[in-house]
Amino acid sequence: MHVLFIINEAAGNGKGKKVWHRLQQHLTIDYEVAFTEYEGHGLEIARHWAHGAQTKKLIVIVGGDGTIHEVVSGVVHNDFMVIGVVRAGSGNDFARYFPIFRNAKQIETYVQSELAEISMDIGMIQFGTMQHELFVNNAGIGFDAFITKHINKSRLKYYLNKIGLGKLSYAAAVVRGLFNFERFNVTVRTNDQEWHFKQAWFVTMSNHPYFGGGMKISPMSKPDDGKIEVTIVHGISRLKLLFVFATVFFEKHTKFKEITFLQSNQFEIIVGSDKIDSHTDGNYIGVIEQGMAIHCGVKQNAWKTMTLDN
Repeated sequence: MHVLFIINEAAGNGKGKKVWHRLQQHLTIDYEVAFTEYEGHGLEIARHWAHGAQTKKLIVIVGGDGTIHEVVSGVVHNDFMVIGVVRAGSGNDFARYFPIFRNAKQIETYVQSELAEISMDIGMIQFGTMQHELFVNNAGIGFDAFITKHINKSRLKYYLNKIGLGKLSYAAAVVRGLFNFERFNVTVRTNDQEWHFKQAWFVTMSNHPYFGGGMKISPMSKPDDGKIEVTIVHGISRLKLLFVFATVFFEKHTKFKEITFLQSNQFEIIVGSDKIDSHTDGNYIGVIEQGMAIHCGVKQNAWKTMTLDN
């Protein structure tokens, strides 16, 4: 089995570089290595390496959710590519659900015995007739994207990562942004049904349960069931929203009447306000214009991830 390590040294404000340095000291197998140098580079590397493949190849990502998003997007529907991950980000929501490698020994055992892989779904979202994006973990519009926009340029995230508390940066950003965000009305359609929500905070489309550095926002989500789960938080006060965020870590938020969960293989979402922020897998991707139709769906058996026997 051919092995390529794709390393994002900047992941987790430098954690990626440290993790790779420790890992490579214990590797005895043959491998290739590539380092990401700019946004989108992981996708380019993965796509180039996967092109024309006729034998099974393992790509091991050393990075966070953003790097995983890029690499998986570069190998969708390629039956010869298997994805493995060594976590090195700040949020690491992928690693909370999917199997990952924890050390060099696990990687070498996998390569030598060629253990099984599992096919997974990938979410897809299209904004109007133009922009098309994929997501491995989740996509969202509204408050979660608003937070993502601000957290990615926050110095607080940098300092929290330095002391190993990077996952708290999301919670801190929620508190800071709580009083600046303007709520919006939104319509959600699927098949023959339609829902209207007033004073919505956010609409999150999930391919697995976790987002925001460990919050289990969508407990019923599974990345291999051919469905996307949509979570809408609406009609709730700012103070109560803060309380709800605290309960998400313990899966108690499902009891609130202001949180609606929907499940389908496709959705259409239309916002009733202008300039609503959006993200995919924690990557800020821009604003939604009022009245724009957002189409969300799922591609089944779109990529493969490794499995471990322990």
